[in-house]
Amino acid sequence: MQPPSAPDQRRATLARLASECFDLVVVGGGINGAAIARDAALRGYRVALVERRDWASGTSSRSSRLIHGGLRYLEHGELALVAESLAERRQLSRLARHLVRPLPFVAPVYRGDRWPAALVELGLWIYDALALFQGHARHQYFGPRRLVGLLPGLRQQELRGGVLYYDGQTDDARLVLENVLDARQAGAAAASYCALEAFETLQGRVATAALRDQLSGARLQIRGRCWVLAAGPQTDELLTLVDPQHHPWLRPTKGVHIVLRGDRLSVPRALVAYHPRDARVLFVLPFFEHTVVGTTDTDLQAPAAGTQAAAEEVAYLLAAANHYFPDAGLRADDVLASWSGVRPLLASATSEHGNTSAVSREHRIAIRADGIIVVAGGKLTTYRRLAAETLEAARPLLDADRPPRGPSTTADRPLPGASGLRSEAELQRLVAGLREGLGGDERLAHHLATTYGVVATRLVARVAERPALGRRIVSGLPFIWAEVAHAAREELALNLDDVLVRRVQLFYRASDQGLAASEAVAEALAEALGWSADERARQVVAYHELVARNRAWRR
Repeated sequence: MQPPSAPDQRRATLARLASECFDLVVVGGGINGAAIARDAALRGYRVALVERRDWASGTSSRSSRLIHGGLRYLEHGELALVAESLAERRQLSRLARHLVRPLPFVAPVYRGDRWPAALVELGLWIYDALALFQGHARHQYFGPRRLVGLLPGLRQQELRGGVLYYDGQTDDARLVLENVLDARQAGAAAASYCALEAFETLQGRVATAALRDQLSGARLQIRGRCWVLAAGPQTDELLTLVDPQHHPWLRPTKGVHIVLRGDRLSVPRALVAYHPRDARVLFVLPFFEHTVVGTTDTDLQAPAAGTQAAAEEVAYLLAAANHYFPDAGLRADDVLASWSGVRPLLASATSEHGNTSAVSREHRIAIRADGIIVVAGGKLTTYRRLAAETLEAARPLLDADRPPRGPSTTADRPLPGASGLRSEAELQRLVAGLREGLGGDERLAHHLATTYGVVATRLVARVAERPALGRRIVSGLPFIWAEVAHAAREELALNLDDVLVRRVQLFYRASDQGLAASEAVAEALAEALGWSADERARQVVAYHELVARNRAWRR
């Protein structure tokens, strides 16, 4: 029996939203909202999760894509935050083994740096200790010659040495997606492209909310006993719907990353650096066949203005890359793509000097008298713990007049792709099995294993049934056509950019950002999503416009 089509699945979900009364309605499909919905559904609550755009389409897919302890927070004395983050790094490397991969970092020390070599190494000993010496490997100190061997092309002038240490790298959008998929598996009704437009109260408490289906324009009412706002930068905007006098919680800042073509700069390890102009911390990161540099960190008055990079921001990041890799001679033409996100930092955490880089990433959870629980702040690494804390705070509302539910189980439950991957050896065995099923294609096997985990076996089975699905979408990249159909049928993709930006990331990796392939991908999606010829054409036009906006800083 064939599973329901993607349109049928969406219609069934919308019908649930309109007909059921949920114990918990979570608004916001970024990492926090997805994790809260998953945790609650696994505890047995009736859960709805709604997102106004695609899953992880905002801040949660525009991070530095790191799972880390926050080494620089040691500078601000935030030992508890670092220890918590390192504990979660350890958990996620087990619970999302396919997605959270160890990444070596080089932290060089130059003459005149604000932290001499001895203090840098002391900081790494503290970092290792706070990780209970259970990271991928302990840090090592190297002299200048060996350090340059670790990171060829690194500026040698006045180099005094440096430290090699490990943190984790991930695909942030896919981390969110797997939380959403597991929440659905546990019974949650999860719908993207559903915008919350109004709350309605009964006897001082929110009882219903009006949603707008962004695809059809239809309006529906959703009922809930308890409500969680995990809307990131839109938190203050949504709170004004119930409280016009709401005082803003957030101090939004803008973070820009640029993707440099790998033939212009390639790094085998990540670089931790200070910008030569203002000493802000930034990273130069390996990104598949390319290199990422980021991030900026500037105040933002209007969140909508933070969605695209500006020419001066790109120039700022290029200046840093050229400072540390002087022989590269990087120019604006070497930038393949960029991403820009709005960080929903807590306004109360601002340092006395107003430095946005010093604003804490710690979170705030507040229970309002009208039954809304607001979650703000936080960081990607600690999302699972934030979700558990939110559910514990919600217990008085969720468990009123009924037996209490059990504690969180997410510390022991792998994400779907990591199910059964109890060790690195098992992940490697998965790669070997996929390679055999793909005719010995090592690169494709590794790509599928570290993207989908054990779910990759289903894609390889489809390729065995229909060999055409094993063809590359773009020459030179590992993406295959089986991934497009999988994104629509099993990964809740509803638009062309959902696929090309967040699931099959040609937007960031193809030399033309996926423009040449966009029509063929749209044609493949049209079959799965029931698009008309006009809708298919509209999707292609919209994607081309998205790429043009991403390149607008070049003007």
